[in-house]
Amino acid sequence: MNTLSILAIFLIFAFSGIVYAYAEDSIPNVIINEVDTNPPGDDMKSISEWVELYNPTDHDIDIGGWKIASTTATKKTLIIPTDSIIKPGQFVVYSYTHLWFADVSEKVQLKDKSGKIIDETLIMADQKNDFSSWQRKYDGLDTNASNDWTFRMSSVGSSNGVTETTSADGGQATVSVNVDKHSYIFDETAVITGNVSKRISQEKPFFSQQQLIITIDGPGSFYKTITMYPDLNLKFKTSIKLDKAQGVTEGTYDVTVSYGGEYDSMLFSVGDEIAVNPNEAISELSIMADKSAYIPGQTVLLSASTTKVIPSEGLKFSVYNPKGNQIYTGNLFPTKDAFSTTVFMTTVNPVYGTYRVVADYGTQHSETAFELVQDVKNIEQITLVTDKKYYGLGESITIYGRSSKHVVALDLEVLQTGAPSGKETKNVFKLTDQISVKGDGTFEYKVSSPTLTLGDYRVTVSKEFGKSVAYFNIVEDPTAYSETENKNFVSTEQATYDVGDKLVILGHVIPQTRSTFEAIPVYVTISTENGKPLTFIGQGKTAGKPSTDPQIKSYSFSAVPDIAGNYKIDATITKSVFLPGNYIITATYGGKETSTMFTVIDSLDVTNKKLIAKTDKSVYGLGEIVKLDGSITTGQSAVQIVLTKPGGKTMSGGSKVENNKFSWTWQIPQKDFDLITDPNYRGEKLTVFGTYNISIKTSSETLDVFFKVSKDPENDTLSMTPLEVTTDKPVYRAGEKLVISGSAIKRQLTTGSEGITLDRVNVQVKTSANKLIYNSELYFDNGGNFKTTQDHPLTIFKDGTYKVTATYKKLVMQTTFEVKNNIPINADEKLTLYLNTDKEEYSPGDTIHISGSLNKVIFLDQLNLVVLLEDEDKINCGTSYCGLGGKQIDLSKYYDSGIYNYDYVIPQSAPLGNYVVKVDAQFGTFTKTFKVVEKKITQIETEPKKISEKFNRITDSSIQIPLVEKTIQDQAALPKVLQGSLVVKRDDVSKVNIRLLTESGQCVIGQTSNCLVSKSTRTLNSDYSIVQIDGTGFKVQYSGPGPILEKFTIMPEFDLNTIQDSVWTVDIVKEQDQYSKFYYEITYVSAQ
Repeated sequence: MNTLSILAIFLIFAFSGIVYAYAEDSIPNVIINEVDTNPPGDDMKSISEWVELYNPTDHDIDIGGWKIASTTATKKTLIIPTDSIIKPGQFVVYSYTHLWFADVSEKVQLKDKSGKIIDETLIMADQKNDFSSWQRKYDGLDTNASNDWTFRMSSVGSSNGVTETTSADGGQATVSVNVDKHSYIFDETAVITGNVSKRISQEKPFFSQQQLIITIDGPGSFYKTITMYPDLNLKFKTSIKLDKAQGVTEGTYDVTVSYGGEYDSMLFSVGDEIAVNPNEAISELSIMADKSAYIPGQTVLLSASTTKVIPSEGLKFSVYNPKGNQIYTGNLFPTKDAFSTTVFMTTVNPVYGTYRVVADYGTQHSETAFELVQDVKNIEQITLVTDKKYYGLGESITIYGRSSKHVVALDLEVLQTGAPSGKETKNVFKLTDQISVKGDGTFEYKVSSPTLTLGDYRVTVSKEFGKSVAYFNIVEDPTAYSETENKNFVSTEQATYDVGDKLVILGHVIPQTRSTFEAIPVYVTISTENGKPLTFIGQGKTAGKPSTDPQIKSYSFSAVPDIAGNYKIDATITKSVFLPGNYIITATYGGKETSTMFTVIDSLDVTNKKLIAKTDKSVYGLGEIVKLDGSITTGQSAVQIVLTKPGGKTMSGGSKVENNKFSWTWQIPQKDFDLITDPNYRGEKLTVFGTYNISIKTSSETLDVFFKVSKDPENDTLSMTPLEVTTDKPVYRAGEKLVISGSAIKRQLTTGSEGITLDRVNVQVKTSANKLIYNSELYFDNGGNFKTTQDHPLTIFKDGTYKVTATYKKLVMQTTFEVKNNIPINADEKLTLYLNTDKEEYSPGDTIHISGSLNKVIFLDQLNLVVLLEDEDKINCGTSYCGLGGKQIDLSKYYDSGIYNYDYVIPQSAPLGNYVVKVDAQFGTFTKTFKVVEKKITQIETEPKKISEKFNRITDSSIQIPLVEKTIQDQAALPKVLQGSLVVKRDDVSKVNIRLLTESGQCVIGQTSNCLVSKSTRTLNSDYSIVQIDGTGFKVQYSGPGPILEKFTIMPEFDLNTIQDSVWTVDIVKEQDQYSKFYYEITYVSAQ
């Protein structure tokens, strides 16, 4: 929602237009900002007409009991509910009833409780029946003239536009920005502060304050914008959580603040280690909620951390609801510089909207916010699930669900829709029956038939008022089975065909049904790899007779799938239609598309070949050599080759072209990565296994070839599905983390005003009844992969099957997972605590991850946990210290989503032996044993440590940058990466630029003809250019001379190289009186 603080409104009486008689004062008030009296659709059938109100003042206004009225014959009037508050700058949209307004000669009025007219529109006419609306030219524009209004595309619920701003006193303001640290590690919070010299405001059509715009530009696609106002002291403050799940990656981030045309910026870096900065010393507080949104009945977990603990000082915090009322307050004391507490969101008259959390600790201050949203109830007419997704031969299938309407019975159909790949379907299973419905609307049905064979099955339960569908599979081994195939797919018998070969297209669809007996065909088209449909010249027909006029026809086919959904198409690769190259087969069925690719070669024609390449096989094992062979006839002497690994990292290389042929090899590592040796590490581990992409680039085209590295290459296959999605395991318990990952092999880039951005994939988690639980927009990494982690609260995830749907462009993929909580809700059995540790053996210094769960959903006030030597188990610790030197821990404070979790660090001085984790509760004592053994000595191979030096706010016109070996922290360090940023005024962006020279005088970056790089290096395929600097290859990434923040990054082309000892010079090309600030950073690696 767009917000705008308004300080005052001056009503201007215009000589043109109509002046309304009722406007007798200049006191600002709520106005009608936009009206749509004729939206798309039939107004008699749907309630779609709307009125948008806007508050241009600087204070809340209670509009409860006010009226929005039509002035035509019907005079239909909406009375706004009591306690309706419209905040400063807030837009509120109201709809009321069918045919609320007339399409012609309509005037809409806003009246207060007493019936006084507060505002009214001009006399309107809207007969377009589209998305156009009558709206004020700018938000709050109210001169009481008819030309305040315009008829254009609607902007319902958001701004119509604002006028340009000017300084309140006509002078020029300045802005400055700073960050609390210049180097962070992941999961820390960056605090951004600053101030302005004076306020900037707009004067027309009313007086309003200018906003600060803070942009944070980071590596890859990371870009974030924050808007806010300076406080009463002309200062501002905000923060950003540096979380990998939010798209934050390792690298340097630019913070730029703009205010009234003035700019300032600051750099900071993020990584796994904090870069050296001896001048850094500041304490800060951060607070956050465990989720961004909640529903009534859920508990908010608030966590806070500080960089400096104040002895005997408590953290004071308050929670305010959307109405500004304080609903919770308290004091917290830190445990290892961290605070935590919980707030229950009541189910009694909940107030929906944004809740604000304010925390103060000494002089430290922090704020956060979260949303309370309504719980969306299930509105499906019939819900349907099966007790499992996969069954073995001979197992019974249990079908159960619920009907929203009471009927005696429902119609049931169980139909086999697919068979295992490579097997023919002769006798397709089909069962029709009726299911009895119980008094509460639930039903259950068991299928047990010896004729059920391996394959895919569809269950349909229907009645006149609705229908629901579910699917299950019968497989050889349900415990080991994982669904790897896209059920709607198309493929070819082989990947490469020669001219004259027979093209065999194989496919499968999930059969659809229609109310008639009409069959639904599969339509298959073939196009070139550029998307151009394949055509051929055929003969037309005139009056039923052949015509001699040639006609261009598309190369397409159609086929009717069998009852199981399989189909097959044969065609011939003819020379007149298929030129050598790559082709895409697209199959369309019921509005859904699937595709695959194949290659055509002409072994007898050596004069008409495009860029063609393939690997010697598609799936490899560890230690094998990938061999790529290709041919090209464009006359190039070499091709560029880029290997993209599963994690998104790339490796560049090339190959010479000899006799129109080229080859390239790459050896797969002998073993999987073993970088994580810390036994307590819980992060994601890199792996060699996965799908790789080889991009072969020439001056005119790029060809992508894929291969896979597998643990079992003999039995594995390379899936060319354009979009894939999966979960890290098929079955979860409440409280566990749901990890969703996937990839898009064929990603596309789009170009916008901010440069090249990568499209996002939409991921939704729904119940079997299609109730939405999570909805996320995720970015791809460089390898086309995406990943997200979600919580599994017991209050939401009941036992059953859940669907995960990924949508990208027109591609949709779905997978499922099950939740089995093993917690008998409302059971009569004795209350029990199940206690576990993550391992059986530990060493001194290790962390024990202790977890526990109850067999009932009960919230406990206290659970006393201690860790003891096994022979001390009989000691009653009471409130004293015992065991490994730790006092009793109240485990009930560490409850989240149905699970108790606590991490216990074993002291380095702990004796070896058997230990007991003991928990005392009012309903019993529960224990779990483990051993402490000697720490195993492992050889850890460390990579060179990266250290950086930063130099900020340099105003000189010429800067000498020494790139030489240094001794840092008693270690020899070599320069690896040089980064620089130039900040100038907006009016000078085209006049002030960077020129970078090496010690030999070679111009690397600049606007003269002898410079290696003079414009932006970002293209659809790469963010950098490779140039030869003094005879050595370097990667240069440059923003170009246009942006307000002109920046560059330079590093050696190959990872093992560093920058040779030299002194480079940065010249700022500008006039003497022109403003500029230059920042640069040198990253070093330890010499080995």
